Amino acid sequence: RAVASASASASASIVVIGSINADVIVRVDRLPRPEETRLSPKNTVDVLCGGKGANQAVAAARASCAIDDVNDDDDHNRVSFVGKFGADAYGAQLFAELEAEVDLTKSARSTRGSPNGLGLVMLADDGIPSAVVVGGANVDDWPENDEVLARELREAIGNAKIVLLQREVPERVNIHAAREAKKHNAVVILDAGGSHSAVSLELLSLIDYVAPNENELQGMANAQSLATDDDVIHAARVAVGNTNVKVLVTLGARGALLVPPQGEPVRIKGMTLPSGTSEVDATAAGDTFRGAFAVALAEGRSDTEAMRFAAAAGALAVTKLGAMPSLPSRQEIDRLLGVHSTCGSPRQPRARGVVPLQFASRLNSMKARQDLFTYSDTNVPEVINLIERMASVRGVSSVFLNYPEHFVDGGKALAAADLRRAIRSFKLKMGAVCVRFPEEFRLGAFTNPNENIKQRAKTLVRDACRAANDLGADEVIIWPRYDGYDYHFQANYDEAWDSMVASYRAVATSTECNSLKISVEYKPTDEKSRFSFIPSTGSALLLVDAVGCPNFGLTLDVGHMLAAGENPAQGAAHVAARGVLFGIQLGDGHSRLGAEDGLMFGSVHRTMSMELVRQLYMSGYAGKLYFDTFPLNEDPVMEAETNIATVTHFWRLAKGALGDDLATATSSRDAVKVAQTLLKLEQGLYN
Repeated sequence: RAVASASASASASIVVIGSINADVIVRVDRLPRPEETRLSPKNTVDVLCGGKGANQAVAAARASCAIDDVNDDDDHNRVSFVGKFGADAYGAQLFAELEAEVDLTKSARSTRGSPNGLGLVMLADDGIPSAVVVGGANVDDWPENDEVLARELREAIGNAKIVLLQREVPERVNIHAAREAKKHNAVVILDAGGSHSAVSLELLSLIDYVAPNENELQGMANAQSLATDDDVIHAARVAVGNTNVKVLVTLGARGALLVPPQGEPVRIKGMTLPSGTSEVDATAAGDTFRGAFAVALAEGRSDTEAMRFAAAAGALAVTKLGAMPSLPSRQEIDRLLGVHSTCGSPRQPRARGVVPLQFASRLNSMKARQDLFTYSDTNVPEVINLIERMASVRGVSSVFLNYPEHFVDGGKALAAADLRRAIRSFKLKMGAVCVRFPEEFRLGAFTNPNENIKQRAKTLVRDACRAANDLGADEVIIWPRYDGYDYHFQANYDEAWDSMVASYRAVATSTECNSLKISVEYKPTDEKSRFSFIPSTGSALLLVDAVGCPNFGLTLDVGHMLAAGENPAQGAAHVAARGVLFGIQLGDGHSRLGAEDGLMFGSVHRTMSMELVRQLYMSGYAGKLYFDTFPLNEDPVMEAETNIATVTHFWRLAKGALGDDLATATSSRDAVKVAQTLLKLEQGLYN
């Protein structure tokens, strides 16, 4: 199931097809010997975005020449990544991080419940890594049918100039990708990493370059030693036989060699590191080299020029810890080469401030002011009319459906296929399925004292997951409205908590739900339960920890957080830092006792709302922004568009001078400086 990004990847000039891993990095003073256990000098591990495919895609994106880094959608879409993300929390976190850098239109989250790929890295003091890769979704989630796989890859490649492949995905994927690329005259580069076995003749016949490092070339050619350039050249020609493939061998500090089928090899020396730097972590040096080499070829450079450009990028990559953080910008590469850069300002990872924004709004809000909905069709189910009206909101891209409310009409069940067709016909995408427990659960859903009713609650959620899968949604949101109490001594808090933990774990791991994100939308108080068993963001995080499922997280609702007496920005910061912020629901209200007004976002607590948006920007939130508002007298279409305009305005301010000035004030806890900055904003000094 493809997860939509902002733009089509058809505009990409470089398409990278490969792996995405969560790299778990452990520091060691030296690698352990067989049967030896070593104690790490560092008491924590680092978990970073990695995988050869992801690294090379981001390396290529950052090495590309940015024209306008403030609003660089076109440039950012010059590189497209095609890969399989896990259904677990790592998959959600890495998708959000990578989407900040490259186009993910043709990538997908696992529909089989596969975990994300993992790279288990031991990093020695000399900066040289050793790793074991666990394939996960990288291996298991490609279509098994060859025709389906070929069609998927054909659509992903489009009219790309360069297709970059690696061997951390099944070879049949690479063969189909290379075959489709050659049909469109794209240059195909195969990174030999991921396997020390020989590359099949079938794949070699479809590619233009194969790029091993020394160890990989030794395995491919069964060579004993690569101590000299002659050894490398001989091994390269053994590895590819009588094919027309060029062998691009990276030799670490010794530089690189390009061995063509005929003619003289091209040799470049290793680059000197920038003054004041040293080798810290060589994990991504090879991936950086190959990504930059692809960029240079796409820009029309010769092999020699491309190798020199790639060598500079690879040298810069060893000076920082972690694969993704170490990937250099175009200006950094040009500076090391002594070239005056004509590109824009240095490309930075866009994990902070992922754009473009994705908006959705409460579907039932479209029931308001029916006098303005003149094109309603009485011959179709009400939900179809609501979807059509939602589609008229400029800026809304997704629809959230309540389960079971929106799946029945006049007592008759509506087929998910019909709902999906309707959503597509109005040019919208499916967002999430939102569970709304009916009145029979008035004494609790997952905490009901009646075991049969509790089981029916779990069945209802599993049915919602089944509907979400049928609709192509990637998330189910549970609002536990009835899981609470009204009176003291009415509930056993320990039993209620244990029951919730067991029930959420049961549904999150069920066959119907384990490929989806399952999130809880807590609310501290409601007319149906004056005290919730999940009364705060802190309690909700405790629940996430207790359930312990990687696909289980939180959806924060601003109105609910106000009712809990919380600061939404602070709560969002804590949840995002834990990697479990699956969704955010925006609104506002006067915070009167027992009331959730559902007013337009930023209409009452404007400064609070601005801070929340800035926090989402700073946290790299990449999910949908859903407006949970209740227009009564207002035109719901205009109300939704006003909400979108408000958030977009705040988001732009967070990226600009307001963000810089507030960061300065915040770092010193200078409340007066904050107030002055906001005053300048009101006076129109920021735009």
